[in-house]
Amino acid sequence: MNDTDSADMSDDDDFGLDNDLTTANSNEQTPIIIEDLTTAIDISVPEELQQFDSSKFAQDLLSKVGTSDFQTCLYQHWRRYTPLCYTYHPNLVKGMIELRAQDILFRPLEIFLYGTQDTENAIQTIKGLNNPPTVCGHLFKSEEPTYFCRDCCVDATCVLCTECFLQSEHRKHRYKMNVSAGGGYCDCGDTEAWKQDVHCALHKPKNDQEQDNNDILERLPNLLKIRAGLLFEVLLNFSVQLLCCGDYQETPVVLRNDDWDGNHDRYVTMLFNDEIHTYDQVIAVLTRSISCSKQEGHEYASVVDREGRTAVRCGNLEQCQEVQQMIMHHTVDIPLKCRVYPKCFVSLQYFAQKLMLYMQEVIAISDGFRRLFCLCEMNAKDQLTLTERILLAENVLWKSAKSVLHQIFINSFFMDSEWKKTFAILYMKNYSTIWRNYVKDHDEYVSFTDLSVQVYTVPSLARYLISSHNAFQTIVEAFLEYCRKKLNCMYIKRIVYIPYRSLTVILFSFEAQEKLLFLRTTTSMVQNEFRRAQSILYDLKYLLGIVPTQYTPELRENFLNGFTSFLRLLSYMHGMDKVVRQVGQHIEFEPEWETGFNIVIKIQTIIQSILEWCSQDPELSQKAYVKTGETLASMQQNSDISHMIKKDASPIVKISVHDHKIECYSYDVQKDPISVHIPVARLLAAIYIHLQRYTDPTATFHNLCQQYKIYPCFFYEEALRIQVLSAQHIAGLWRRNGYSLSNQLYFYSNIKCRKEMYDRDILALQIGASLTQPNTFLVQLLHKFGLLEWVRSPENGYSTETETKTREKVRIMEEFLHLLIIILGERYEPYVGQVMKDEKLKREIIHQLCTGPLPHSELVRNFTDSGQEVGTVDLESVLKETADFKKLSHTSKGHYELKNDCLIDYNPFYYHYTKADQCRSEEYVLKRRKILGLSSLLLIPSPPAFYDSFQSIIQLLQCDIFLTLIKAVLHRTIDQKAELWSEAILIRALHLITLALFEEERSFHKQQTLSSNVSSHNFQFCENSQKYGIEKLLTQLTTATKAETCKEFVSHILKSFNKFNEKQNVRDEQSSSLTVSQDFTNDTNKKAQKEKRRKELAAQKRAKIIAQMTALQKNFMEGNKDLFDEAHISTGNDSLSPSLPSSLIATPVLLGTESGMTESMDTNFPEELYAKERTNQVFQSCLGTTDLDLSSQTNLILTCIFCQENSEVRLNSDAIVLPAYIESSRTLSKNRLRKIENPDTFDPSFMSNDLYWGIHVSSCGHAIHASCWIKYHDSVLIQDQRRVLRMRGATNYDVERGEFLCPLCQTLSNTVIPVLPYLRSFAGDIKLTPPQMSYKDWLDGLEKALNGSIESRYEDESHEEQLFFNPCPLSSITKMMAETVAFNFQLLFGFAGGSKVQEFSDSIRERITTFGRSIYTLGLNVDPDDDNDRVPTILWTSCAYTIQTIENLLRIDSKSILSPLPLRQTELISALVKVAAVNGLLHDIDKIKKHCLKLLSVLLPSRVRLQVPSLSDVDLFHLLVSLCFTIPILFTNEIPRFAHVAIGNLNDLYLMRLILTAHCLQILSSHNFIYQQDQNISESLNSDTINTDDDEEIEAINSVVQRIVQSQNELISIECTDVNEHIGQSILPNDGKQIIERLCHDKYTKKLKWFMGDNVWYMCQRETLTLKLPKYRAITTDCSKNSEFNSAIFNECRSNQSCQTSSQRLLSGRALREKLKLSLLPLLRCSAIFYHYLTGIAWPTISTTALPDSPSEYTMICQYLGLPNCLSKILNQNNDNNLNDLVNSLTSSDTITSRDQINTVPLIYPMEVNELYPLPKEYIDLMNQVSQGVAPYKYARDETRSPCICLICGEIVVRSSQTNRQTSVSSLVTTNHPEANLGPCYLHTLRCCGSVGLYLRVKECSLLVLNITDNGRGNKARGTLIPTPYLDDYGETDQNLRRGNPLHLCEERYHLLHRRWLSHTYPEDISRNMELSASVYATNWTLF
Repeated sequence: MNDTDSADMSDDDDFGLDNDLTTANSNEQTPIIIEDLTTAIDISVPEELQQFDSSKFAQDLLSKVGTSDFQTCLYQHWRRYTPLCYTYHPNLVKGMIELRAQDILFRPLEIFLYGTQDTENAIQTIKGLNNPPTVCGHLFKSEEPTYFCRDCCVDATCVLCTECFLQSEHRKHRYKMNVSAGGGYCDCGDTEAWKQDVHCALHKPKNDQEQDNNDILERLPNLLKIRAGLLFEVLLNFSVQLLCCGDYQETPVVLRNDDWDGNHDRYVTMLFNDEIHTYDQVIAVLTRSISCSKQEGHEYASVVDREGRTAVRCGNLEQCQEVQQMIMHHTVDIPLKCRVYPKCFVSLQYFAQKLMLYMQEVIAISDGFRRLFCLCEMNAKDQLTLTERILLAENVLWKSAKSVLHQIFINSFFMDSEWKKTFAILYMKNYSTIWRNYVKDHDEYVSFTDLSVQVYTVPSLARYLISSHNAFQTIVEAFLEYCRKKLNCMYIKRIVYIPYRSLTVILFSFEAQEKLLFLRTTTSMVQNEFRRAQSILYDLKYLLGIVPTQYTPELRENFLNGFTSFLRLLSYMHGMDKVVRQVGQHIEFEPEWETGFNIVIKIQTIIQSILEWCSQDPELSQKAYVKTGETLASMQQNSDISHMIKKDASPIVKISVHDHKIECYSYDVQKDPISVHIPVARLLAAIYIHLQRYTDPTATFHNLCQQYKIYPCFFYEEALRIQVLSAQHIAGLWRRNGYSLSNQLYFYSNIKCRKEMYDRDILALQIGASLTQPNTFLVQLLHKFGLLEWVRSPENGYSTETETKTREKVRIMEEFLHLLIIILGERYEPYVGQVMKDEKLKREIIHQLCTGPLPHSELVRNFTDSGQEVGTVDLESVLKETADFKKLSHTSKGHYELKNDCLIDYNPFYYHYTKADQCRSEEYVLKRRKILGLSSLLLIPSPPAFYDSFQSIIQLLQCDIFLTLIKAVLHRTIDQKAELWSEAILIRALHLITLALFEEERSFHKQQTLSSNVSSHNFQFCENSQKYGIEKLLTQLTTATKAETCKEFVSHILKSFNKFNEKQNVRDEQSSSLTVSQDFTNDTNKKAQKEKRRKELAAQKRAKIIAQMTALQKNFMEGNKDLFDEAHISTGNDSLSPSLPSSLIATPVLLGTESGMTESMDTNFPEELYAKERTNQVFQSCLGTTDLDLSSQTNLILTCIFCQENSEVRLNSDAIVLPAYIESSRTLSKNRLRKIENPDTFDPSFMSNDLYWGIHVSSCGHAIHASCWIKYHDSVLIQDQRRVLRMRGATNYDVERGEFLCPLCQTLSNTVIPVLPYLRSFAGDIKLTPPQMSYKDWLDGLEKALNGSIESRYEDESHEEQLFFNPCPLSSITKMMAETVAFNFQLLFGFAGGSKVQEFSDSIRERITTFGRSIYTLGLNVDPDDDNDRVPTILWTSCAYTIQTIENLLRIDSKSILSPLPLRQTELISALVKVAAVNGLLHDIDKIKKHCLKLLSVLLPSRVRLQVPSLSDVDLFHLLVSLCFTIPILFTNEIPRFAHVAIGNLNDLYLMRLILTAHCLQILSSHNFIYQQDQNISESLNSDTINTDDDEEIEAINSVVQRIVQSQNELISIECTDVNEHIGQSILPNDGKQIIERLCHDKYTKKLKWFMGDNVWYMCQRETLTLKLPKYRAITTDCSKNSEFNSAIFNECRSNQSCQTSSQRLLSGRALREKLKLSLLPLLRCSAIFYHYLTGIAWPTISTTALPDSPSEYTMICQYLGLPNCLSKILNQNNDNNLNDLVNSLTSSDTITSRDQINTVPLIYPMEVNELYPLPKEYIDLMNQVSQGVAPYKYARDETRSPCICLICGEIVVRSSQTNRQTSVSSLVTTNHPEANLGPCYLHTLRCCGSVGLYLRVKECSLLVLNITDNGRGNKARGTLIPTPYLDDYGETDQNLRRGNPLHLCEERYHLLHRRWLSHTYPEDISRNMELSASVYATNWTLF
């Protein structure tokens, strides 16, 4: 089925839609087993099938061996039982149902074959008779990995399977990996496929192994051979008769049952597949014809596309025929193929397919079976063998049947060389018919023509077929059969003058001219047929791919026969697609030209192979040359005669130029038809090159012209016409011919076609120049170009025509001189110039690299596209010689850069350069030369000498016409009024003079080395040029105005003239003179040396001045140290200002402001900023301060990127906003099994410590006025509405979701976040007395507030007590305190004293509200609700989650929090923290206070048990952020003031200490923390540990650990008792170890294991206590009492002597302390970042990376936060009752119960950053890993079906069944379909990854990035494909494995992918990639 509009909808691994498939055939729809049907449908097995005895029937068969009744007996059995065993499922799309088919149909065959009931032992015995296999023959399936060795393969078709490759030596070579398209087989063991290392280790032959096939047959028992031969013959005949019959009435009568004909209801309508109709068309037809739903039609179409046919209707004959007629009637244009068959016939056909699969399994058992089977395949019947009948019946076969027959051929014939040869003979005998069937067949994905490559790529077999079976001619004639249908027979009128006596008789003759003609009006079916027929040319390429070393007469004769037919094909192409210049009006319809060029591309390799065949044999090359010349003679006779010839029939006209009379071919390019296709003339020129190796080419050429009456000039006439056409097209004369001609000329010189088109034409012109007198040749060229006036009137540079005509003539003259330079200068073709192939390759590479540095892939692609067969070794060696491989970084792509000494070989007129390449190369070379200090003059390098037969070409440079032409150019340059002139003409003329001087230099040196008798052959350009005054004219050019830019060039030429004149005067002196290029190089080198010396002196002087300035600056800084200490950060920022956009530069502020971290992340603060004396270091704490003096702070001023207005950020002004992007995230999740089930009822008050959900905010940091942004956003909406009306293409943002792009940087955004002033400025003029309150009093006050606010009430209906919070006033709390404490508590929370209340402006208030609404809506994916209580909570959660993400980024980069963040992150966090701080002021204060009490209930003890999560399950940083914003409002009784905003006072200090204490206990009581792991923690902390021993600190930690262990001990005792009581029995002593099975009570085991940890768990197992994981639990113990049980556990746990392994011991006190501090760092780092932006206090002026001796980061952060460095002050139980309360909370039974209920996983501290899935180092290992886990599949045309590895969790996801449709609606495809219609990656992303999924598509070697929005509510998905982190040796990725180089994992790239994943930048990356995509259609990413 055609997938143009709809993609393949087939399944993945085995392609059965809702069916189980056998391993034998992944392409076949396997029947449903009856056992599986009982649950799906109610169907009974007929009693006849149930009572059948297979053993008895097998004995009957054995008794009939050798009789004629054997076949009849089997046929009758199959006729009776096959329709019963195979019947259709009631749902037809399910296919056939299998009812005891194995027992009834196949089991008797096995018993008969092996002669015994014990078939398994018989099979093993037969296998033992085989020789160990020396040939693999593994049949590849679609998408299976294959490997190709570049060093050892004979051709590119030789591949290995994975198993053989891994066991071979080729893995150590330079290999290439790819994925198979299916159908081929492994070549391991094929001696003709490999140059060396033929066998892998698995198939390596033994020394004593016999290879005689006859011996293999002799080993089989005689009776077994008889039975096998008889059985194979019957099975093959039956299968061929059933599968290869076009009409079911052709079936043998013996197979027809009673339901074969007649009026019954057992007919089916079969719908067949084709490649014309699309999925949508088939579905539409079926819905109308059989009244099915679209989903059912969808399934029918899938089965048809997969299997080739399907039944769509069952019923009586009339019903089925009615459906058939409706389907054919409703089909547009070409009707769908549809047939009506009896069900029994379909069942027999299905059984025949099964038999073929069965025979494949049988012949794989024994090599003898395979030989017997091949003999049966060659049995003749009706003069055709069974193999021929199959090959000729392809047009009646369907996809699955063709596939199984294709496999049987591979597994039988192709496993043996002799049988492969036999099959090849039959294949060639029927070649034309096989291809005729293929071309007409509508199913092209499976065909017998695929076997061609397996036949023709065997060198010995290919030569045999050519010599003995004329394969070359057969293949060409098969293609000519389809070419003749495309011929356009035109008759050319010829006038013939015959003298008769005194009269002249005029006769008119008409000659047929047959040329290929392709029309755009041709129907699609005819176009497809010819396109398919072109595949024949690939067979020809394979056949001629290997050149023989010896030629036999038969081989030579048959090759010439094929060559003659191939010349006929070239003659059809010669002159096709002719065009005539349009004048007057533009062409109306663009003619079809693409097919012609497609044929040219396909035959390029064939022509190259033909030339190689001819070049190796002189006789063959001579005969091929003559045959080609004969064909060219016929081309000349049919050539178009110019319209100017009226009387004379001869096409030759005589042209007079001065004293020369030249014969020219009369043809006007502007008026006569012309074609760019002249393959015959090009082939003749190519053979001419090889012919000169064996004979005199000049004599041979003239004999050929004389024999066939060929005009000598016609040899290059047509090539010259095309050059004229190209020049005229460039001049603009053919612009009215449209794009068709432009495209033809583009591809004519394009890299894909130029080898056999443009390059051959240049060669033809060079051959013509070598065979023609120089003056004659130049006049013929000038005549064709229409430039004879340049030599007839050289001094007349004036024009009487229009300016346009003049400009056209000037442009044509430029192209003519360019062509002349190419003819004279391009000598790097072997046998044209005296060069070798490696020199040609070197020159090609140099000129490619002269356009700029190129990656290795582009260099290789250029050679591949050009058709040049360049060995990898040759290319690598030349690259090492000419270029340097450079990489800017480990992650960047490597490029080859041309070496400096190769720049001299640059030719600005290199003939493969386009105009763009020429300009680009000149710019690059001039830049490089300027860097090296060389001259800017670019000269043509001295070319190599011509080959002897081409030596006469150089005479063009000193002939009269050439010198006259040069004189004309120089004279018109001097003439200021000359119009027919241009600077380009002058430059080209000067380069031609340079070429002439080169040749004179070479001639002079040659004359010096040879005897005087050759002096007459000297090249004397200088002497001849004196006659024309060339040197004099050049001297005048030095003062000419027109030649101002060329004076250096002219001076160089004049200098060369003078040197040659001197050499002529001193010719007798023997002195070696330098060449022109060497002289110029020496001059430029001297200049370069002088320039270099001057630069060195200047650099020394500059360095001296800088050193002096540095010393003065240092002295000044030391003298003003205090000044620099205060302002060093702002100074650092100022230095960065010039590099930043003006809109990003804010007014400098003092310490602690937003500009404190505005540098790029890649830029570090200079070390001078930290040059303070360490003894004077002062840490300014950001918490606990009450100094609110704002006089030292300056206001923040930002610049709007729209209006460019500078605005101060104030509360009462128009808001300034930053574009932001909000997304739900699971990036930091430690438990991917959890997710938000119901967003509408989800309570976000407490963040789980596994961070299974979160909301991330990002921003680009560009400031915009709110009013400006509103206008911009409105314009975006209007633009989107217009876009929808105008076109429905893909967009990279979703307006419906509120998305837009930042106007400056185009960053994806979906909201804006307002920028607020510094929070401390909110307090205005408040002056507070610092409260003097202890931490204990502060805790006591909050605890009183908590317990005093708890109230209860009873529900009337449920009569249950309900607890709720009713915040008590501050006065109630202070009454319970001491007077001093109450005063300070009132001072801390009451904000005594007046304050100036400020008001938000409406703009800022609206922006804050809008941002909160966006966070709530986009974060939870719910509907907007501004009054919802969760709005501020979600905002605070997003603030904490974003900070945690940034801290993770700093951690993976190994950076301190002091490291400067990127500007976008700095601006984002600053704005986000401020908005989160004030957001609570805009909501209901009572609800905020209740929320605060709810949060405090986790940390503080309450008098009643509250329904809150356990402290061990809460993320404490999120709790810190929420409490920081809510505690200041806790005791507010009025409208909150700005003074209630958290600013880092005593509340924040004590809150931070409380959170830190709780986190310490949370870590110590966590899973397995206190036990030593396999790694030594203390050794990994050397850089961060405090050197001084703090016994007090260690003692405090140990005390807490003991308290935790004691609590756990008590809890386990309680739980064990609970377990015993719950089970109903106690744990009693038992000598036999009583086992208690627990299948339903798993929670107790989880509780025990949680507290004991894995290590204690393991120890308990050693003590005969076994506790297994859920669903298979058991407890085994020999303890008599619970107390003994408990003491055994913990005594062993605390005793290091009892534990023998390191994994069972407790950590030492010191190691525990260091591990605890390391685990605390993430919370401390996040808290420091949070309070830094909240308070505005600057970072300490110290960097742990800059100063290794400075305090650790832990100490620095503690001091910055005002916390004690020593943990003993935090964990002192004696002075802190809260510590005990927290321990009890962590180890309570309720904690474990809640943990069980929420299904958490234990967290391991120190918590690591989430990593991506660890990939293997080598890509080959990854491919093998996936290919082993995922079965290959067939008919895969859907790119979404590729197996993918989730890089987040490592799971392999594979598509099951789906389509890949493209839609033009939008790139954000909304889907509400069930999961069955969604892609596996999409579903896995929803389940595992959250909003962003990363998938490595292994078979395509690409990375799929999916972004899903609106999770759970009309999901939308968008995505992109990016390169993988796997690179080859050249630093390049290889998407789709096009190059196949070995790939290695780039750790740096993978780290960048990891970093971008953590930073949540993939939605932005997807948006940018969508913007760069050129596709107008959007991809439905939900199907991936």
